[in-house]
Parts: sequence; C-alpha cells; structure tokens
Amino acid sequence: MECGSGSGKTKASPCTLGKRGIQEAEIEVDTEADSKMGKRGRQSEVRSLHKLVRDQTPTSCFLMETRLDRESFNKHYRELPFPNKFIVKKPHEGGGLAFIWKAEVKMEVINFTDNHILARVEEDDGFAWMLTCFYGWPEACQKPKSWALLKHIHSFVDGPWCCVGDFNAILHSSEKQSKYPPQHKQMDDFRNVLDECRLADLGFVGYLFTWNNKRPGLENTQERLDRAIANTGWREKFIASSVIHLFSHASDHRPLLLHAKSDLRRRGKNTKSLQA
Repeated sequence: MECGSGSGKTKASPCTLGKRGIQEAEIEVDTEADSKMGKRGRQSEVRSLHKLVRDQTPTSCFLMETRLDRESFNKHYRELPFPNKFIVKKPHEGGGLAFIWKAEVKMEVINFTDNHILARVEEDDGFAWMLTCFYGWPEACQKPKSWALLKHIHSFVDGPWCCVGDFNAILHSSEKQSKYPPQHKQMDDFRNVLDECRLADLGFVGYLFTWNNKRPGLENTQERLDRAIANTGWREKFIASSVIHLFSHASDHRPLLLHAKSDLRRRGKNTKSLQA
C-alpha cells in the first residue's frame, strides 16, 4: 500500500465503511471558508494534488487543513481516482481532514476526531494492520492534547500500527532551522510519547525539512513537522518500506509518500500512501 498526506477535538466516534462509499463527520457547505482561500489559491492546490497523484500513483491520500466539507471537496477534487472518501469537517470552522483511497484497497475506518482518522487496512495476503492519519495541534499550549490523543489511540490499537501526518512537532534540534531555538521540553514530550506508544520514526529520503514559513532572510523558519512512525510489528512486516519528501509549489508543507513494501525483490502491488 502507498499512502500520502499533506497539511478541536471531539470524542472518537465509531464508524465503518464498505469497500466503496462516502462518509463524513459533518455535512455543511462552508462557502465563507472556501472563499477566503481565493479562487487562484484553491486552483493551484487542486492542480498540484492532481499532478502528485498522476506522478506518484498512490493508492490512498490523506489531506489536512482542507477547509472543505464533503460537497465542496467533491466539487474541487471530483476527478481524482479515489471513489472512497472520508471527510472530517466542523461547520463554520477551518481545519478539516480528508482521507481518500482507491477501490481495490481494503480499508475500514474505525474512528476519528477532528485531529485523526484511524483505519484498518487488509493486504492481499490477509495481513491486517492499523493506519492512523494524524494532525497535531499547532499551538504550543495545545500540544499535550496531541500526545494524549496518540496515547488514547495506542490504548486500543492491537497489532501492527503505522501513523502518518503532520505532528506539528520535531524530535531533534537538527529538525529545525531558524533564528528561534527549538523548545527542548516539546521535543522531550514528543520523544516520550513515541516511546510510550512503542512507535519509531521511519526516516525519509529527500530534503530534511517538510515545512517552510516562506518568509525571507532571518525570518525564515523550516522544520520537519511531517513524518511516518510505526511499531515493531508493522516495521517487521514492511521491511522494505520508505518515506519520500516530495515537493509542491502550492503548499508550505512538502507532501510525504509512504511506500509500505514487504519485500525488496518484489515488483508487485504495494501500498503507496500520499500525505499532501
């Protein structure tokens, strides 16, 4: 399987999908939020995502900060080759998550909040694993909520588990380039929750930083906020997996491409997930 991702908490609500279908946490057209993006900016995002999907051929895609409900999402992204869609959007607010996948992918959404979507994935050989699409709180004072949510998900995930997304946090000081020093307590908290959840960073290929504030000179800040992490059971199954930092003109985040591959020698179908 290949998976990708791009860049208020509610109680996790259980929901299930068949092999095909569309569900959403909220259904309400938010035309005001959509208009704020501007027609040009939205068109640029749409073109960028279409190009990524065409070039990288992912089997699923995780989008963050969409600011779109189901109706608006279908309007802008209806031509993408993903018949299955799960949209999380709070009415009259920003944010928003979208998880979309191809018809051949065996996927079942288990639960969600405004900051995550948890799904069960079944491979062609019957091997099942859990995938969490995660969006961490960006505000420093809210970051404990991110780690509480991750620990909550860990409490009922049994077996191989992979988590991909924008954690809005760094693990090491080398993952930040800025005149402003990194916050060591925030890094310690992130490392501690990964240890507690028995998750390890999967590494990456490509440019070090995934986020750029795009300000000039000394005001520029770059950080590695996006990543894929997994437990031992997942890493032992997908020993040939890789994470690639891609490039997009339309976003301040670099898209991530996760190849979940179990054998280096095989050229057959494998999961490719795009985070954009």
